[in-house]
Amino acid sequence: MKAFRRSGDHVEAQFDDIEVSVLTNLTEQLRSLIAGVESGGAIDDAAGDRLFPPAYMNDEEAASEFRRFTIGDIALAKKADADAVLETFRDQGALPVQMGTTTEVRIGREQALRWMRSLTDLRLSLDSRIAEPTDELIAELTDDDVESLRGMYDWLTFVQGTLIEAVDKLDAQ
Repeated sequence: MKAFRRSGDHVEAQFDDIEVSVLTNLTEQLRSLIAGVESGGAIDDAAGDRLFPPAYMNDEEAASEFRRFTIGDIALAKKADADAVLETFRDQGALPVQMGTTTEVRIGREQALRWMRSLTDLRLSLDSRIAEPTDELIAELTDDDVESLRGMYDWLTFVQGTLIEAVDKLDAQ
């Protein structure tokens, strides 16, 4: 990937086919996780807990009430942010992924903010798998798998970091 950079009144970056594949796959998994938490499932999942932390740590009843009244709106916003990433690649003709291609992403400030929020959700979800793996996950993952997850986390951090810097330059104009 070539880092995000400011270009006029937009920010832009280039993604290789494998990067488009990884980012869209992770984003689709994120959408499924959000939908699962929204429907009342996956609430005990570490990633779901990271994305929808309890509002009241020492009052389960108050936390449950808060969740009941807010989860729909929060889930809707998170799904819209994830959709912004997928729509960008769809609009650029990068989906379905075609091997051997490079995709130029050019987005405005508002869409860049949606990307940032979605990248944050992806990083939180991935970190929960690395930092708080379940017994089931530990049994399934090899050391190479864990290293691969860390590599994806680092790459997402790079993507988000360069996006933030590019938007900062956009805001400075």
